Amino acid sequence: MMSKQRYFLSAFAALTVFVGSAAASQPSPQNKRAPTPTKPPQIANELDNELSALITQFGITGHVAGQSSAPNINDPIPQLGMQLFFSKALGGEKSVACASCHHPKLGGGDSLSLPIGVNAIDADTVGLSRQAMNDEIDIPRNSPTIFNVGLATKALFWDGRVEQVSQEDEAGNVSTFISTPDSGFGLADSNAGDSLVEALSRFPVTSVQEMRGSAFNDAQTNDDVRSHLAQRIGDYGVESGGLATNAWLAEFRKAFNSEADAPSLITFDSIDLALGQYQSSLTLVDNNWNRYVKGNKNALKPAQKRGAKLFFTQAAEGGAGCVNCHGGERFTNDGFFNLAFPQYGIGKNDDNADLGRGLIDPQIQNQFAFRVPSLLNIELTAPYGHAGAYETLEQVVAHYVDPETAIDAFFERGGACGLKQFAQSSQCELLNANARVNSQAALTLLQSSPFVAAPLDSAQQKDLVAFLRALTDNCAKDKRCLQKWIPGPKTVDPDNLRLNVLSRHKG
Repeated sequence: MMSKQRYFLSAFAALTVFVGSAAASQPSPQNKRAPTPTKPPQIANELDNELSALITQFGITGHVAGQSSAPNINDPIPQLGMQLFFSKALGGEKSVACASCHHPKLGGGDSLSLPIGVNAIDADTVGLSRQAMNDEIDIPRNSPTIFNVGLATKALFWDGRVEQVSQEDEAGNVSTFISTPDSGFGLADSNAGDSLVEALSRFPVTSVQEMRGSAFNDAQTNDDVRSHLAQRIGDYGVESGGLATNAWLAEFRKAFNSEADAPSLITFDSIDLALGQYQSSLTLVDNNWNRYVKGNKNALKPAQKRGAKLFFTQAAEGGAGCVNCHGGERFTNDGFFNLAFPQYGIGKNDDNADLGRGLIDPQIQNQFAFRVPSLLNIELTAPYGHAGAYETLEQVVAHYVDPETAIDAFFERGGACGLKQFAQSSQCELLNANARVNSQAALTLLQSSPFVAAPLDSAQQKDLVAFLRALTDNCAKDKRCLQKWIPGPKTVDPDNLRLNVLSRHKG
């Protein structure tokens, strides 16, 4: 434009010239460049300051011990473990795979209250599509997630029957070992392997209801069952020819970089090592809470911040006191507690009760006690509790606020018959046998314990649930991201027995 010092232009003329020249200099719509997004300012408010103090108080860093050393799913042994995890050849009757009850796209579990193992109507279904023959449920406990299972340091399974034990002798020497059902409670299992996950992987295949079925009638011990399976996979010994198609030796040689023969290379020790490496690779801890802890004050929504404050504040100070059991970076103290979640289902005893930890360590405090689960990715791992009695996080939080009312509400909904899995079941009432009596027994013990219910109102309960959802890893809820842990079309299928659910599952 001309300088105002040299020429006088009318306001209209000036505007005309300006608009015309501006329009001429504007790029065409297809050539427009999007403005560079600006990050919201990092302004800490009073609530942020309170959370910062709590984070410091509890020593939270946003980094979970062990996450950096987790196996990479793209490495050879985890890849072999993935092939094994999805193969029904590890099922005694070749009808069930590990992934049937622990699928990455179902939160590392099965989305069922109670699992369906060898008695599924259709072997290639998972989630709510997986139905039991004659509606018969014969497994008493919910399938735990395999997400972050490799980060566990003390125990696995609901009752902690696979456990890291430390003992000190009279001279002060400390020995550490893994105890399993094979060795007996508190005793060292020399075959457990180097990690809790490897040890865990040795047991579902031996369960008649979960994976073994009626196979291997001559097997007298768990190790006998494992030997049969190793020989089947390796195509040697009494199980030679047990698979119509068998290309496992080449896969084991590739994974272990070995030219050893099948009997030397394909043992159950190498199988559980690969299974353990695969499961340990599912380390999913990249969540908004950790981003917040590391300094991104915008990573949490206001409701999530309020929920976090409740979580880390003691009940006597107006909070929920969740941190007492769900502390640390993994949000668990790995202890065992009775919280009187509803007792329904077939249970473990003749009266349908499940005493949990009390079945292997019968101290009074262990009656109806179960392992405190990690809350990482808890949003994705419903149903909740040792028997999957609660289908939502809202129901779980309501139980902590008022266990007696929550248990009553469970039975008012129909108990087992009110759960999605059993809504159409002709046998659901059988799962309610003795359920009220057993639930009351657990509740009575809880009421005599140091447990203090958190007096949260409905708004506070919503805030707490909002915070729990901030513990979800982005990849864990992204089916495309999770695909790397699921065999694809180009992944070798060594026995043509791969669990292939396609798009048929619900849940």
